Amino acid sequence: MNRIGPLLLFASLIGNFARSGTPSVEQLKNPLTVIAVGDAGENSGLLRACGTYVTNMHTGAHDGGKFQVLLFLGSNFYPIGLNLPPDDVDGEVQSVLEPFKLPLDDLGSDHVHALAGNHDYYARYAIEKSVLLGLVKIEEAPTGLSDRGNRREAQVKQWTYHYGMPAEAVYPLADGSADSVLFLFFDSALEMRTPERLWSPALDSLRRMLEHDRYRAHIIWRVFCAHHPLASAGEHAGYTLWNDETGTVDYLTTCDRDSNALAWLENSFDPEDLCTERYQAYVDSLRTILGSAGVPFQLALSAHEHSLELVKIPRSRFGDALPRVQVISGAAAMVGKVHLPDVPSIYTSARKSPSDKGESIPGFVQLRFETDRLRIVFYNSDNGDRIDMGGGADEFFVDRWGKLLAGQKSN
Repeated sequence: MNRIGPLLLFASLIGNFARSGTPSVEQLKNPLTVIAVGDAGENSGLLRACGTYVTNMHTGAHDGGKFQVLLFLGSNFYPIGLNLPPDDVDGEVQSVLEPFKLPLDDLGSDHVHALAGNHDYYARYAIEKSVLLGLVKIEEAPTGLSDRGNRREAQVKQWTYHYGMPAEAVYPLADGSADSVLFLFFDSALEMRTPERLWSPALDSLRRMLEHDRYRAHIIWRVFCAHHPLASAGEHAGYTLWNDETGTVDYLTTCDRDSNALAWLENSFDPEDLCTERYQAYVDSLRTILGSAGVPFQLALSAHEHSLELVKIPRSRFGDALPRVQVISGAAAMVGKVHLPDVPSIYTSARKSPSDKGESIPGFVQLRFETDRLRIVFYNSDNGDRIDMGGGADEFFVDRWGKLLAGQKSN
């Protein structure tokens, strides 16, 4: 039995977690700060407001703190990605990215990353016709599969685009720090849009990448980034029904033909909900590979749900194979229903008034990586304020072992 690999891994982890000489975040200059927006693919008033506050943070006009990295978490162009007539592509890119122009130009593509989402793969509309002598055009139900739109997104100069094979980006924890933060970008959308027998190239690449990462001693934070979340309390997890009597969003399965025929039919053509067999196979494949790699990830970062969420995943569900803290930031351009907060496991941005019926507050998430903890704050793009995600908590911390510390109200 080869014992050198495990010994090196053990030494690496001990070195990471027990550096007595590592400076505190107060001693470090410019701790790595990241903004993540998801499902930003529609030039709506919500997207323009989101872009305004992201830009204000970048310039210092907003006191949330400047950031060094900007992430787009997939479904970047609605509803069929950039699978458009060639003459329409540049205009579509400009319409979506214009609200973020200043930080995009200043940061450069090395510090801006975008993931593929399911909408980036759709090839066409299932229904497309003109009525009233062409005055009204009906476009419904994106369908099909094509990588043409993804190839076009990869040509967008403002960002580095990730689809197909997994990829990584590494940044120093702070100016002058030897320690680093690693972001692993995984194309979950390709798995959702293709049968399981076609997943091997991406999963094998992920396995090799993690094997290499085991011996990178100075990486102390790891974030798994994919469009589809590992766990959720949003509409793709079945929380779709507003209950007027209890003032909550109730669960209704989207995988049962008898109780929810329309959702069942949609998932039979395009399995995008967490209860589907393909979605569960996606999660299981990650659990197998990450569990055997011995590389700790402290956070999973996703979108797909049109809401803002922080979910603490029970150890009994995934063990130690997957990150136990899931952050969802998919409310940049549109919002959907989401379960009301259920502290201390589920923190969400659900509006509580009867007229809003559990609809999410729009916005984005900010991550700040400190030496011994990761700080997470959700921002409201209606007004730029921090969001109370439940029980007064508008600030969260995750420790180096991936444990969620109690959400708290900032001073």
